[in-house]
Order: sequence, then C-alpha cells, then structure tokens
Amino acid sequence: MSPSPPPESAAHPWAGKIAQRDLVAAADPDLALDLTVLTAPEQLPGHLAARSGTVVLRPEFSDDLGSAVLCRAGAPLPERETADLWARGTRLVAHDHVAGVPHFAGGRVTGGRLELTDRWECFCLDEGPFAYLTSVINVPPDAPTVRGLADRLQPVVAAAGLRAGPVTFELVLGERTCKVVKFAPRAGGEPLPTLARELAGYGTGFLADYSFITRRPGRLVRIRHLDTIQALGSYAGVLEAPAPGDEVVQRSIEGGPLTVLLRNRDEAALRADIARCQELNRAGVFDLTT
Repeated sequence: MSPSPPPESAAHPWAGKIAQRDLVAAADPDLALDLTVLTAPEQLPGHLAARSGTVVLRPEFSDDLGSAVLCRAGAPLPERETADLWARGTRLVAHDHVAGVPHFAGGRVTGGRLELTDRWECFCLDEGPFAYLTSVINVPPDAPTVRGLADRLQPVVAAAGLRAGPVTFELVLGERTCKVVKFAPRAGGEPLPTLARELAGYGTGFLADYSFITRRPGRLVRIRHLDTIQALGSYAGVLEAPAPGDEVVQRSIEGGPLTVLLRNRDEAALRADIARCQELNRAGVFDLTT
C-alpha cells in the first residue's frame, strides 16, 4: 500500500523492535508486547512447540513493509517465509498473536504533548503465513475503541523524548486491550496521508481504501468483477490499477496491485462494501497469463 519508509535501523535509536518494546514497557507495561528474542533458527521449533496458539514472527529491524510471518497452531512451519526473515538480520522477535483489531494512529507532538489527528481501523485477509492488509477505514475520535487513545499513548511519547513533530503508531486494540506494535517519529506511509487529505475535504462521513491482492505473478489479461466493484455504492475511484499487459506481482502483506477509494456518509454501508470487496478478493480478481 505504500513505498518503503526509511530503514528502521537508520530512523531513530529505539527503532529496533527489541529496543522499542523495552521503551514501551518502561513507559507503560500494559502497552508492550510480550516478546521472545530468538538468536538462531534452531531455537524456533522449540519456541513454537511451547506455545498453544498462533505465534507472530518479525525481524528485529524491518527495512520494508510486510515483515510479519504467522506460525499458526497445527500448521506446518512456513520454512521459506521464516528463512526470509532470518536473511534480514541475526535476531527475530516472537510474540503470541494478540486478540484485537489492528489500527493505525497518526498525530503530532507539540511541546511534548501528543494530539492524534487521524485513526484508522484495518481489515485483513488471512492466508497461510500472512494476514494481508486490504483496507483501512477512518475511526471517529469519539468512537469507543479510540476514546482517550492520545492520553493512553502519551507515556510512550514522553519516554521517547519526543517534543515536536509527527508520529505514527501501529496498534492492536481490543475491548480491554491496547498494544503498541510499532511507532515512529514520522508521518504514516501512503496511502494514509492521501486518505487523511481526502477525508478533510469530504467532511463528516467515512472513507476507506481497498486493495486487491494476487496470489501469483503474471501478465494481466483483465480484472474480473470490475463492473461489480465500480457499482458499489461507496465506490469513489481508483488509486492504483494495472492495465492489460502489465506485469502483476505479489507484494508484501500490505496492499495489492489494484487499490480503489471508497467513501460513504453511512458507516454501515461502507463496511458492507468493504465486506463485499473481501469476498471478491478471496475469489480472485486478476486474470493472468504466465
């Protein structure tokens, strides 16, 4: 869904997931993920055998998007994907999958105080070792899931010594849960800035993007169900699309070759259209030749 941000290792001194977890835990232990640090591939099978549910694996540093691998209980170890993680560095972090809904929150720090400017709920398609991020929808600041979120995150801002400038958070929010997955002293990556600008111009209402994924690379013949997508009540245009003859490639777990803009005054109607897009995405929308 966006170009790669600057490498974490070059962004700030606590960018690595281990240092970041330690900072969050010092600020508020309830916000921190319970990480296990793995320093060699042979440690992974034993760690997974000791867990009863899905385990999330990430490299200590991520120089691009889409770095998480899900090791699902009872499923074979995703060897190729975990090997790719080890190729990124000498340490992985592992944590049990946290129940809740992924969210992004963007804001600005002024005089050391955090003000959130935008909040986004994420929708995912779970497939094999990945949960593909397909959509985000704006969350009003008074919604129960995010009410008081800026105050909840303020200790992290203080612990990081942030005094001014943009900041973005990746979170898991549940009924009684708030966990910081990542944060960075920069604006969120695309398409969040574009969506925020669109939302500001739209006024009261709800806005989302939706990305369709491909399971294999190939040359595009046609996009299936395009008429159905364009007929959705919330359809507001294309943000990115391949043309017939273009090479279509698998991407990271964030985004896909076709991304559309959705907006609606009625939140329930927009969410229903996102659900319809999820159905089409599962069925596959790209007719490809190899």
